[in-house]
Amino acid sequence: MKNICLYFQIHHPFSFQTFRFIEVGKSKSYYDDFRIEREIQDAVTKSYLPVNDFLLKLIHQSKGKLKLSFYISGTALDQFLMYAPMVLSSFRQLADTGQIEFLGGTASHSIASLAKRGDEFIHQIKLNKERMEYYFGQKPLVFVNTDLLFTNQVGKLVAESGYPMIITNGAKKILQWRSPNYIYSSENQKKINILFRNEVISNELTFLLSNPKALKKPEGMEQLFSTLQTIRPEEPLANIYLNYLTLGGFGRVEKLLFFQTFVSKITKNGTFSFSLPTELSKEFGPVTQIGTDEPICWSEHFHSSYFPGNTLQVDALTQLFKLKKQTGTLGNANLQIDWQYLQTSDHFHLMDENHPAYLDNGSNGGIYKSKYDAYINYMNILEDFSQRLKAEEARKKFKPKIDRPIQNSKRTLANHQHHPIYE
Repeated sequence: MKNICLYFQIHHPFSFQTFRFIEVGKSKSYYDDFRIEREIQDAVTKSYLPVNDFLLKLIHQSKGKLKLSFYISGTALDQFLMYAPMVLSSFRQLADTGQIEFLGGTASHSIASLAKRGDEFIHQIKLNKERMEYYFGQKPLVFVNTDLLFTNQVGKLVAESGYPMIITNGAKKILQWRSPNYIYSSENQKKINILFRNEVISNELTFLLSNPKALKKPEGMEQLFSTLQTIRPEEPLANIYLNYLTLGGFGRVEKLLFFQTFVSKITKNGTFSFSLPTELSKEFGPVTQIGTDEPICWSEHFHSSYFPGNTLQVDALTQLFKLKKQTGTLGNANLQIDWQYLQTSDHFHLMDENHPAYLDNGSNGGIYKSKYDAYINYMNILEDFSQRLKAEEARKKFKPKIDRPIQNSKRTLANHQHHPIYE
């Protein structure tokens, strides 16, 4: 019996608005709140709520055969709390079926694992783990790093944080001649096992779900199962990792009908069954050790050599983490929240010429015309953040000085009211 682990990723960043150098120190909010709310509400109404409701019914219909895993980024959780708390209730309903496993990650879809020191990465892991337990009643046992980023050092830090398993991308760069359809142990770190995303099957299913017209043709399903049949008899599992939004949006009816047929074929087929990753860890052990010192990541939109990045990204990362010690000693909630959101990987992806926003000539409505604009905007915000840190230090030292106000009270209030980690 071949075990299919189906994972869905949910992530929404707090997008920055245009922030000019002359606006540094002027108490301007960093965030494009109108765009953020518009995008999350659109995703909620066209994807999350209807698809969650569909999956809930499908789970009950399958009588325990359909099992799914979800990674929800910390920034997506924050936006659900601020703009659509009913979505969290919807996911909690799914969790209550006992057929859903929620995966852990970092507190803000952070690139902290790229920092030279691992203390911020470990801190972000701890914050996220506490929140996942609080919201969904599950202690996550499988870790998903931002963009599925993995190195031997990442494996070591994740193991030290108490996770027994991590999922990353099954790139040839690390697997070489090996199959992604086994469990491996991390090189020189036997305390953590590695699951690999099957790139071929994941990309094929993503392509089909992204092309509603193709779903109406039987060839698509036939080809997908033909690919599944290529898994050798001795290979016990296939990890299929997708963006959850591919099940919703335009052509949602056709997509869900296709997915229902896919699930039905799997559950009725004696060759396959759905499993949760923690179930696999109990049934199968690692076949061998594997590892890499060169980062690998989920290269759905970005070339596999994206990390550690070009000169713009490296400089932005370097300047960001120079502020870590200063941020951690101040205990200011506003600054702590902005510090986390500054680490979100999307800001750095926009500093790469391979970003879809530039490949499609900006038709997605992005605010940047080039990677240089993204870099300049980010560095302006970082300079403003640095000045706020200095003002807070002065306020704490001399008392009379009061930190200038910032325009993100709704965001701060949401974090204080709903995040047990801030209480």
